[in-house]
Amino acid sequence: MNKKRIFVACDVSSQKEILNLLSKIHKEISGIKIGLQYITKHSSKDIRELAKFKKPIFYDGKFFDIKNTLIESIRSLKDLKVNFATVHLLNGLESLKLANSVAKKIGVKLLGVSVLTSFDDKDLRDLGFKSQVKDQVKRLIKIAIRAKLYGIICSPNEIKMIKKIAPQLKCFTPGIRQNKKKNDQKRTMNAKEALKAGSDFLIIGRPITKGNPKKNIKKILSTLN
Repeated sequence: MNKKRIFVACDVSSQKEILNLLSKIHKEISGIKIGLQYITKHSSKDIRELAKFKKPIFYDGKFFDIKNTLIESIRSLKDLKVNFATVHLLNGLESLKLANSVAKKIGVKLLGVSVLTSFDDKDLRDLGFKSQVKDQVKRLIKIAIRAKLYGIICSPNEIKMIKKIAPQLKCFTPGIRQNKKKNDQKRTMNAKEALKAGSDFLIIGRPITKGNPKKNIKKILSTLN
């Protein structure tokens, strides 16, 4: 059951590395997340090749632009065989509603990005936001509800709050760290803690991909039993 709740973040950049990684762990995961490092380097053919593992593909493009560009970017996903795509909730309600309408027509479920897990309260202040992270996430989640998005991307720290406000939204959770080494993340939990908090799907990259992927994911899964 738990293996159906892990999306592996493919943070390696060559197609050969990605295919090798997935060949080792595809039976233990729920889906595949490709982010900007992969997207900016690879062709649509490469992305479609990932479909051979018969796992949902999560296109983490974090789209954030003017309305027309946002909508056309979503529409361009039509032939990529992806199942999920991310958009920043800061795009605003009107743009998100239109983007979601287009996404539904092409069979893509939109996930709203709230506040990046590498940010804390100080980072928001430095960017000119007066709200603390928790309050900013709450404000953005209300936009996701009104736009009727499928789910949201949030740190483990905000899951309980989000589930109280919007139990219908699926929570996709990055910032999963199994030890004290956070790398560039600031708002983190381990896999067991995040699932207990109410996360629907975990997004795990380096704790799986660095070192021995098969051994790493089996170790993570063992903590969930």
